Amino acid sequence: MTITYLILTTMKFKNNILFLLIVSSAIGYGFIYSSSSEIEKIEALSSEIKSQNLVDVEIALGGEKPNHHMKEFDPELAEAGELLIKEGKASYNGKNGSLISSYFNCTDCHNLVKETESLTDLDPQNRLDYLVKKGLPYTPGSTFYGIYNRDKYYNDDYDKKYGDLVVDARDTLENAIQLCAEYCASGRPLVDWELNAIMHYYKSQELKLKDLNLSDSELNKIQSSIKNGGQDKETLKLLQSKYVQAYGATFTGSKAESERKYGEGGDVENGRKIYESGCMFCHKNSRVTFLNLDDDVLSGQYLWKHRKGYDDLSIYQVVRWGTYPIVGRQQYMPLYTKEKMSSQQLEDLMSYIKELAKK
Repeated sequence: MTITYLILTTMKFKNNILFLLIVSSAIGYGFIYSSSSEIEKIEALSSEIKSQNLVDVEIALGGEKPNHHMKEFDPELAEAGELLIKEGKASYNGKNGSLISSYFNCTDCHNLVKETESLTDLDPQNRLDYLVKKGLPYTPGSTFYGIYNRDKYYNDDYDKKYGDLVVDARDTLENAIQLCAEYCASGRPLVDWELNAIMHYYKSQELKLKDLNLSDSELNKIQSSIKNGGQDKETLKLLQSKYVQAYGATFTGSKAESERKYGEGGDVENGRKIYESGCMFCHKNSRVTFLNLDDDVLSGQYLWKHRKGYDDLSIYQVVRWGTYPIVGRQQYMPLYTKEKMSSQQLEDLMSYIKELAKK
């Protein structure tokens, strides 16, 4: 075997290896490129289904169309609706509205964003912790977040306070809005364009699939059902289990004096959260009420002194039943239902008031 032959053989071997490496790289790149393209397609499809309006998907799966259903919203009208909710007054298309109520805005009792990490979490303590963490008020009313996707309002025990007024408001969002404006806010009925503006705002804020806690397999199931023609009650039921269609409202009434612990064994720190994010939201500097409260000893002593009994000055009474508007003083206090403040939380609040009175 000559040296020349060895050199040529070695060069040929190296060239073959180089060729194999090039081919392998090309194949590998093609595989990676192909996989990358498929992944991008999957991600695009996933993003597309997640961006779908929840109501539209429910209808496609065989759900009933809400009586307030709207195909689209007018951004300018929705903006006016937001102002009505936040400030109680707005203008639109040359129409200058007057103040709906001199006493309350919607946001005095309702938040506009979600109030718990999970949309199906109804635990009042988790709600309190989430609101405090986000710097939001601990309001007595349910959030307006996702209200467009609900089908029941003024549920359960609200007739105990508002009587027959709630009958027409329970199944119709428009009637619920009017009841809130005229009676709950001690204001006036909305004119047509104002009511329409608020409905357009709610439409603009409706839930989408991305707002729900859906796994990839659940999204695939929904997508497959729609692709196969919809009308899938099982998948519809799955979807509706991911959010709240109606908030419960249990009026417990005031605790009997024999059942009150007057803060004994309560969590003072938790009571402070309730006082600062709930009570002070309305009462600090008499923001929406005649009763001024702050975090000094005088406020604590005032509330502690009136802890007994069943009049409006007792925390046990006013938290659970609220007050009513009267002539000359339309500001009144809405109540906290059991779903919005638990019995333990009420005792926690009393434990903080007890400590506040000692400062």
